Parts: sequence; structure tokens; C-alpha cells
Amino acid sequence: MKSRLAICATAVALAAAPFGAQALGKSEKGCLVGGAAGGVGGHLIGNHGLLGAAVGCGVGTLVAKNKDKKEQAAKKQEVRETRHAERVQQREANQAAYRAP
Repeated sequence: MKSRLAICATAVALAAAPFGAQALGKSEKGCLVGGAAGGVGGHLIGNHGLLGAAVGCGVGTLVAKNKDKKEQAAKKQEVRETRHAERVQQREANQAAYRAP
């Protein structure tokens, strides 16, 4: 019982560690979180902790990259919408200036 508690406590500590690591990039954080989760899962399923950690690291990296791409696309879209709104306002102000007697 104590060994399971120690394993769970270690897994939680490893999973929470990347959130405090400021020097790591998103891919590295994804690898650490995925590796910790995969290692625990692999160990619990059938003593394949290393294999689970390796697969979890790969999956965590892919998930982090996809999340980063979506965030970048959302930022680009927001910039486009802002620029478009500014151009529309400028065009309306110019048209109003020409219509004024």
C-alpha cells in the first residue's frame, strides 16, 4: 500500500513539475507531462513503465505542438480582424469627411 502511495505521489510531483519550469519550452513540458502519465500508465497496466514513458513523451510533444499551432492561428486571426476593423473605421471617417459641406 505504501509503495502505491509513493508511486502516485511521485507521479503527481512529476506531472506538476513542468508547470513551474519557466525555462522549458512547450514541447519539453508536453514531453515531461506525457512521459510521466505514460510511465505511470505503462507501469500499472503491465510493468512497461519505460515504454509508456517513451510513448507518452512523444504524444505529449505532439499535443503541445498542435496546441501551440492553434494558439498562433488564433492570434493571427485576431490581428487580422483588428486591422480590418481599423481600416473600416478609417474608410468611414474619410467618407464622412468628404460628405461634410
